[in-house]
Amino acid sequence: MANQPGPGNAEQEAALLARFRTNAENDERRKALKALEEALNDLRLRLITEPEEAHLFARELLNRLQEADSLPGMPLDEKWQRRRDALEMSLTNFLAQALVEIGDWAGAAATYEYCLDLGARFNMPEFRADSLIKLGRAYRHAGDLTQAREAFEGAARLSGNHALPVLEGEALYQQAVVAELEKRVPDAYNLYGRGLELSESQRLYPLCIRFLSQLGQLHQSEGHFQPALEYYRRCLQLLRETDDDKESETIILGQISHICAQLDAYDDGIDAAEEGLKLSRTTGQKAEEEAFLNDLARLYRRRGSLPLARVYAEQSLDRARKRGDRQSAAIAYDLLQRITEQELEEKTTGTFTIDPSLDSIDQEYTGAEAYYRRGNRYYHEGAFDRAISSYNRALWLDSQYISAYVNRGSAYTAKGDYDRALADYTRAIELAPSDAVIYFNRGNAYRKRREYKRALADYTRAIELAPADPDAYFNRGEVLRRMKRTDEAASDFRKVIALSAGQDEPGAQQARKLLSEISGQP
Repeated sequence: MANQPGPGNAEQEAALLARFRTNAENDERRKALKALEEALNDLRLRLITEPEEAHLFARELLNRLQEADSLPGMPLDEKWQRRRDALEMSLTNFLAQALVEIGDWAGAAATYEYCLDLGARFNMPEFRADSLIKLGRAYRHAGDLTQAREAFEGAARLSGNHALPVLEGEALYQQAVVAELEKRVPDAYNLYGRGLELSESQRLYPLCIRFLSQLGQLHQSEGHFQPALEYYRRCLQLLRETDDDKESETIILGQISHICAQLDAYDDGIDAAEEGLKLSRTTGQKAEEEAFLNDLARLYRRRGSLPLARVYAEQSLDRARKRGDRQSAAIAYDLLQRITEQELEEKTTGTFTIDPSLDSIDQEYTGAEAYYRRGNRYYHEGAFDRAISSYNRALWLDSQYISAYVNRGSAYTAKGDYDRALADYTRAIELAPSDAVIYFNRGNAYRKRREYKRALADYTRAIELAPADPDAYFNRGEVLRRMKRTDEAASDFRKVIALSAGQDEPGAQQARKLLSEISGQP
């Protein structure tokens, strides 16, 4: 007779079935987590190519993670729990980055706040410190410098307490930037100095280079040319010893030649400019090459070497003409004319007179106006760092110089330093609240940072102040198009076409093209 199953056997079978069921359910959770890990690569790509869609995809993946958490079964083992927690941190961080990309600073700040909570929950001080730095940037972009400062201070403390020197150095750097924006210059000096000391002691050479460069720029903006020169020289030496970044070397050499000219150290300035010219030709930095040609023409002229000054001025003029850049060509031509005048003076009188002003091209101007015009010249040559240095000096001499704020903002915008650009435009608006151009320029900075609502408000104000400007309508139309407000965008593009008739045909053509894309008609 066959054995009959007893009560104990039935319980064992039930327990075995339950275990098999739990393993199968856990397999489903692991499969879901694996699928999410694989989706991270797609999310990274979307952040680069489709930032407007990336935040939606990140939210979708976070929802899928919550769904995986809700699946029945035994708790995950330690290995899989770590993978699950890492997924949540990565997805939340990517969501915040996507919100930054589309200019949703409030949403980004809230998401980074959640990242801080995750870092505390999972005991990840490095993740928390990094999130605090990113949170500070989001607040700074949003214009809340107080919150930004507090976040950076928290990041510096946290990273210092947990021996995270790279993050501590970055936090100090960001604190110093905020101090500059808040016009707390002594604090900025102190923070850059602390960061330099930290990065030197830890041999964090990329950070050292950043701190040396910023200290040079800060001293230069305050008119402290000798210490600025020393910081730039240390920066250049470190670049040569630790990094093969020839483009950065070229820019620092430009700053050195720029300062040497102001200190009447012609030989040192010529050495730096000649080396910078060679490097700029090697790296293909065309704007820097042209700026060095002009620097050499001016420096040799002021030293009295007129034949060499002429050679470099003629090279600059030739390049400007080939590029069709009338503004740069006019600068080089004017310099050649002054060289000719001094050659005639030397032949006639047998003497050579060095211009007493900043340099020959500025001799009819003095003080802040001369530095402002020098900044404009460098700006049109594409040498934005040198332009900023000149505008800094103009503003040091005259803190109410509206045009210097505006043009320095444009130079910062060209470099992609939108925080400083926006600070300059905002200050200029405080001084001249009815100037349409300043609102237009600030709108451009907001647009490039994808802060479309703020850009829209500035373009609208610019149109209210200058209703016949087709450029403001065009840029507002472009912002409206990106915001999917196509009817309003189409209206602005039609206005561009009407205002540009017979005046700005290229602008009208571009407006027609975008209008066609919106309407779907040729």
